[in-house]
Amino acid sequence: MSVLANYAFAYKISVAIFTLIRSCNIIATVLLGYTVFGQRFSIEQLLCVLAVTVGIFLASMGEIRTLNTSGPTSTDCSAMGTCHDAQTSPAPAEGDVEIATWAIGIAMLAFVQLLQGFLGHVQSTYYKIYKDLAPKNELCDEFLFTSHVMALLPLLCLKDDIMAAASNALVSEPVPYLPFHLPVQILWLLVNNVSQTVCLKGVFRTSATVTPLALTIILSVRKFLSVVVSIVLFSNPWTIQHSVATVLIFGGAFAYSQVPAAAPATIRADKKSD
Repeated sequence: MSVLANYAFAYKISVAIFTLIRSCNIIATVLLGYTVFGQRFSIEQLLCVLAVTVGIFLASMGEIRTLNTSGPTSTDCSAMGTCHDAQTSPAPAEGDVEIATWAIGIAMLAFVQLLQGFLGHVQSTYYKIYKDLAPKNELCDEFLFTSHVMALLPLLCLKDDIMAAASNALVSEPVPYLPFHLPVQILWLLVNNVSQTVCLKGVFRTSATVTPLALTIILSVRKFLSVVVSIVLFSNPWTIQHSVATVLIFGGAFAYSQVPAAAPATIRADKKSD
């Protein structure tokens, strides 16, 4: 799904629009829970969701502005998420073609958000169905394995990009102070895989104990913490957007943990009949 989201840059999607749509994963979880899975949310919960969503967007935009020190150049990103400055087009495309291209990119991002929310709800549903047949840890590992094996199939369509990225990694400069030759990009790839494995196992274990919406809020807080860590490690400036985002994200997450859940729809119907 991340590969598909990055591929949206090839359809003339701006970074601001990309960040805005990717910040709406909590809203996608709420919409799918309400329309497809019959869940109900209180007004207090929805306000908390809105606060965290706005906070994530502000934090992301603040980070982008602090890192964007170059001039206004167009960016071309491949499906593997590698970007480079695009050459200036000799002639502008027609307006309807530009709109159609942009609409495809928007549709891809919206599809990714809905798919992520849908998989979260399906996962929670399966935990409830099979909770008596196997321990939760075994179910988590099975869901993790199945989802990643199925995700490998679409990557066959991107084999050219994968081979190009692998070739670039193999010819990167070697890691110093090692008695053997190890390209530095291969080292970072291994470190990334290990950290991703630990992170994903934690996410899947957490999904077995909390609701999909609560899990999405937890992941949003984690995303903001990664922004804070990057600011501290790389001495990036702390802007007013980061300050507002801190209040919204942590305040919204804490408030969500305190507000009561909405009553099920069946109970409400029984009360009305009485």
